[in-house]
Amino acid sequence: MSAYRKHWLLFWVGGIFGALIVALFIASFFLDDMIRARTQVAMDQKLKGYHVVLAHAHLQLVGGILTVNGLKVIQLAHPHPAIADISMMRFNIQVKELFSRRVVADVLLSHPKVHIDQTQLAAEKKDKVPLKQKGWQDALEAAYPFKINRFTIDDGDVVYIQDAVNPPLHLAKLNFTTDNIRNIHAPNNVYPSKFHANVVIFGTGQATIDGHANFLEEPFPGARAQYTIENVPLSAFDPQIRQMNVAVSGGRLSSNGLLEYSPKVTRVQVDNATVDGVALGYLHAPSTRQAEARRVKETGRQIEKQNNRPAVDISVGEFDITHSSFSFTDKTTNPNYRLFFSDADIALKNLSNHQQQGRADLKLRGKFMGSGDTRVSGDFLASQHGPAFDLNVAIQNTDLSSMNDIMRAYERFDVAAGKLTIFSEISIRKGDINGYVKPMFSGLQVYNYQKDKGTGVRHQAKELMIGGASHLFKNRNTQQVATKVDLKGKLTRPDISTWHAIVQVLHNAFIQAILPGFDRAVRPNAATDVGTQANRVH
Repeated sequence: MSAYRKHWLLFWVGGIFGALIVALFIASFFLDDMIRARTQVAMDQKLKGYHVVLAHAHLQLVGGILTVNGLKVIQLAHPHPAIADISMMRFNIQVKELFSRRVVADVLLSHPKVHIDQTQLAAEKKDKVPLKQKGWQDALEAAYPFKINRFTIDDGDVVYIQDAVNPPLHLAKLNFTTDNIRNIHAPNNVYPSKFHANVVIFGTGQATIDGHANFLEEPFPGARAQYTIENVPLSAFDPQIRQMNVAVSGGRLSSNGLLEYSPKVTRVQVDNATVDGVALGYLHAPSTRQAEARRVKETGRQIEKQNNRPAVDISVGEFDITHSSFSFTDKTTNPNYRLFFSDADIALKNLSNHQQQGRADLKLRGKFMGSGDTRVSGDFLASQHGPAFDLNVAIQNTDLSSMNDIMRAYERFDVAAGKLTIFSEISIRKGDINGYVKPMFSGLQVYNYQKDKGTGVRHQAKELMIGGASHLFKNRNTQQVATKVDLKGKLTRPDISTWHAIVQVLHNAFIQAILPGFDRAVRPNAATDVGTQANRVH
């Protein structure tokens, strides 16, 4: 065959091939409605409790690229608003893996928006089918015939709305990329798939996560990642945390460390974490008393369950809370009272759930009731025989008048002036508690609140200040009177966890034990140093 004929034949073959490509390209646009309907039905069949609505779909026959636009994921129980709204999702064959003789897919979600409100979340919690078993991955794979190997989220947005009053929790500018999902490369590695994510948290916070995963691990995927979070506003959590009787105001969190979660191991390694300028308040209320007790018990049981558990490794290298305040408000008494620490700094080091990691070290500095210079130091060990810790407390020169509400609530008396200093040491070993609380009082001016509780508060305060002529008040000035309350007992009881017992002991030591000591101190025949034994926690 002459060169001319060969050239002519190649020209016609190339032309026919080119015409075929153009024809396929044009024909693909006529298939859009069919592709949209088929894709929507295929995804719906894989989802449980949800369904999808698809505005448009286009399959580019040349190259096998499927582009989906206006995809909405709707919860059947509460259809409005849509749980997810994805402006564009694109599937295509991952070209580089063709050289590995594998035909796998690359998926991109562009500008996805996830919206969840309290009603939808409540419906999800009631559903007997777990969220991870709702068929999300199957729905993605049903839209495209090839297994997903690379997955990317570009500029995602997640919003959770608690109610119409509180601002939503908002994650913005979410970017996520992971590759080698099918374990094509390095299949023998524990975590062969690399991933990266970054996100803006609640407007000002930043988070970056870099790690590796095994998405094919059974019965669920495993992952290990380094994380860094900065400047996360803790007050954003206030509406959710209030359900646990805790109020949060202000505060910024920064931290870095390592997280690992797989069927074989759970690991939380916080290298350092800092919270600055937070105000935390706990409310003890009659309506939630039983729920609070259950919560403390369950928390204690979970702590004890995870202590020294081989498959669970939790450690905190350094955790600092600075320029913060903590309060406890009791609304179960009459009158209500509030105890608080202000200007508080807390340093916690070497905390672990494994005994071999050694003792954790705790230090606290602050102002008790705004005036009492406070120093607390202690150490804690995750002992196999139950929690073991030592605690030393020194609270000096607290203005007693700032504690009038608690004294009215428990002992039915009040003070006009005076200072309170507390020294305490508490030790727990193998379920045994030993220690003491020693309150010291100076400059006391006390009157009988029980006798004069019927008079107006303003009138009482005025007469107390000027020492009114009615002599309705008993006054006693002392330079310094000290009492001592010994703490001894067991932390074992069939229906109570160790940690719940510890909470009770601390409550008895620093609230109920101090006030009787005060009462003894102000009686005319009070001894300078009286020893007594606190109620045992059996």
